[in-house]
Amino acid sequence: MRGFDILEYEERVARAQKLMEKNNMEMLLITSPQNFRYFTGLDSYFWESSTRPWFLLLSISNEPIAVIPSIGKNALQNTWIKNILTWQSPNPKDEGISLLQDTILSIKKNKCLIGCEIGKESFLRIFINDFHKLNNSLPNHSFVDGSNLIWELRMIKSNNEIAKIKKIISIASKAFDQLPNFMKIGQTEIQIANIMKKNMLELGSDHTLYMSCASGPGGYNQIICDPTEKKLSNGDILAIDTGSTFDGYFCDFDRNFGFGKVSNSAVTAYEILWEAGEKGMQMCKPGNTCADISNAMSKILYNSSPNVNSIGRMGHGIGLQVTEPPSIMRNDNTTLQENMIIAIEPCLEYAPNTMIVHEENILITKEGFQRLTSRTPKNIPIIN
Repeated sequence: MRGFDILEYEERVARAQKLMEKNNMEMLLITSPQNFRYFTGLDSYFWESSTRPWFLLLSISNEPIAVIPSIGKNALQNTWIKNILTWQSPNPKDEGISLLQDTILSIKKNKCLIGCEIGKESFLRIFINDFHKLNNSLPNHSFVDGSNLIWELRMIKSNNEIAKIKKIISIASKAFDQLPNFMKIGQTEIQIANIMKKNMLELGSDHTLYMSCASGPGGYNQIICDPTEKKLSNGDILAIDTGSTFDGYFCDFDRNFGFGKVSNSAVTAYEILWEAGEKGMQMCKPGNTCADISNAMSKILYNSSPNVNSIGRMGHGIGLQVTEPPSIMRNDNTTLQENMIIAIEPCLEYAPNTMIVHEENILITKEGFQRLTSRTPKNIPIIN
């Protein structure tokens, strides 16, 4: 089914309320699209319009209250949210701030803490001047960082969330496995990426919001940009990294393909990365930390190259966003827990400005991990 049963959302709110109480927060103010969807189930890309802010207030003892522009009322009424307040928008002089203020005061007039998305990997989707106005108009209320609370909820996936993430990963895996049948030397990056996108849609994906593509002799020098009109030639390695969705949930992994005769150094680097990824996955079990995984992969990579990588981390969480906490890096001591979904992403810069990246998606299980992606081949696939 699309979306979730009401019980799923009720459980999310109930867990949030327990954490709010534990952190002495009376309210939690939600403004960003992914968090709004997490608690309400609203499926919309209307967020791409930055004209209108949307607000959701969670409180310890009340049902959620949405304070939204009137254009969204009918859509939100199709979700489980019952308390919906609206204002006519666009209204640059008052984009819902007075209504939000009154709603906060109706919940609690006395001094209290209101958690906001102002910390780790979070952002406020509210005009800064309006946030200052709201803050100044409520002198008895303190707006504090609620991001750790939110991520504590979202890092651990429910069984229903896991099913959706498994679905999109299986779609992308199948598309990657089929892609060599449609590639040849002389095609452009754009042509190949479009083949991949089209096949994923036919296999059942909803959106491909992120598909980076890079190629060059023996590797590439970046992994974040869109495909170009560059034609693949003998000796090139092409990487495609897709962040595609099913019912709002992302996959995020890549595959590499060699064209014609690939250099021995590139082949060796690819094989080293495969071993590093294997070691990283073996370290994935409840109780180990993200730093443990990073250090295990780094040990293999440092033995082959002093450069290793310049991208700062070698993996991350995935879910409603293509990257989420935690980060697989040596200074992230987050402890792995059952039902986290993690991207394991070792990178090796084996020559100046020449790197190769491998990426797999895994589920942390009670006793270890389950790989969700079809494993990248141990030997680089060659396209002639």
